[in-house]
Amino acid sequence: MELSETICIENGLLKNLPYHQKRVNETFESIYPDQLPFDLSEALSKQNIPSSGIYRLRVIYEEQIKSIEFIPYQEKKIASFKIINTGEFDYGFKWADRSYFAQVLLENKEVDEVIFELDGKIQDCTIANLAFLKNGIWYTPKNPLHWGTTRARLIDQNKIQETDIFLDELSSYSHICLINVFRELSLAKSLSVSAAIL
Repeated sequence: MELSETICIENGLLKNLPYHQKRVNETFESIYPDQLPFDLSEALSKQNIPSSGIYRLRVIYEEQIKSIEFIPYQEKKIASFKIINTGEFDYGFKWADRSYFAQVLLENKEVDEVIFELDGKIQDCTIANLAFLKNGIWYTPKNPLHWGTTRARLIDQNKIQETDIFLDELSSYSHICLINVFRELSLAKSLSVSAAIL
């Protein structure tokens, strides 16, 4: 099954590349333990990187890179969430097939995004990991649905802390912020928990 890496390019700069390489390495350790992971820097050095604007660089791979594409980035406006149960769905690796997420959003058109929860604990949404603000400290779910590179970097920088965020304790958090390669942790770009989660 095909896997993917989505890297942010901003005015020609490949952002967060060491964390993407780390995730590729960890994916190979689990799925292709007998194969050496490819070097993202080397592969992308042969590409014609757009020098201005913000792009999604999408790398599709299995044992080897299968395709590389550059897609102009368009931010999805998000103001409302609905919490749904994760069930048996597993997105521990960054699979290229995102049809499940598309289907879930189609089934919940009354909101902009869904938040997955498992065993009464918040995980994340379809496009990003999540951070919740309480008493001036940002927290992120300890066991997310997806192990994002921006989440990993923010933890390393001590800007967010991992904890179990229980569904029945959500009201104790004031703000929610989506975090991914295009969305940095920011109070200004966060939303009120009580207003945004329906």
